[in-house]
Amino acid sequence: MSRDKPARTIFPTFLLPSLKIPFRGSRPIDLSLSRKPVAEDPVRLTRSQSDTLRCKTCSADLAFATQIISKGFTGRHGRAYLVAPPAAAAESARASSRSDRDIVNVSVGRCESRQLVTGWHTVADITCVICGTKLGWKYVDAKESSQHYKVGKFILETERVVTYRSWEDSPVSPVSSVPAEDNGAGVAGGDREGSEVVEFDSGDEDECDDIFSGTWDRESVAMRRRSKRLSSRGS
Repeated sequence: MSRDKPARTIFPTFLLPSLKIPFRGSRPIDLSLSRKPVAEDPVRLTRSQSDTLRCKTCSADLAFATQIISKGFTGRHGRAYLVAPPAAAAESARASSRSDRDIVNVSVGRCESRQLVTGWHTVADITCVICGTKLGWKYVDAKESSQHYKVGKFILETERVVTYRSWEDSPVSPVSSVPAEDNGAGVAGGDREGSEVVEFDSGDEDECDDIFSGTWDRESVAMRRRSKRLSSRGS
């Protein structure tokens, strides 16, 4: 007696959604994308020249920023810089004419006695030779002996001058180098302490003695300050 085979259920499989499982295998690598582009010489901004003080009205150069002795002076319009004459003129004994001992692009007026915060001084107003803007004055003489260190130096009003910094693109060499400051004529000892200009400290007795005797020097002051910092750290 033969057994009947069970009837097979017919199901419409075409009604089921088609599910495709992606095969997570290794994908082909595009070698053209994996290759890094050839690195070109990097370019950075570098200082092409020393910082200069310029007339704010016409941008005429007046002095190097390294000629600033102090930024704590007061002029007619607020803060002012005490600026030394060009180093070449200050050190040269042949600088006989008055123009040889002046900063550039300024006209020095007639001398007159004027009472300032620190006493009576003989001063002469200075103006820009290009636009005629009054920039400050020049110390010609001082009544008090303690103020004689100002004689021959200049007051430049911060409201009338601006500091100019020159930058340019240059390729970076394998050996890192820092452009040196221009220490030629017109720079009164362009040494810097770190990234700041070494300025006269009126609260330091040693510096006051040096500047009164006319022997104040940026390089010596910077070395003295570094030795003081090292000794204070060691104690």
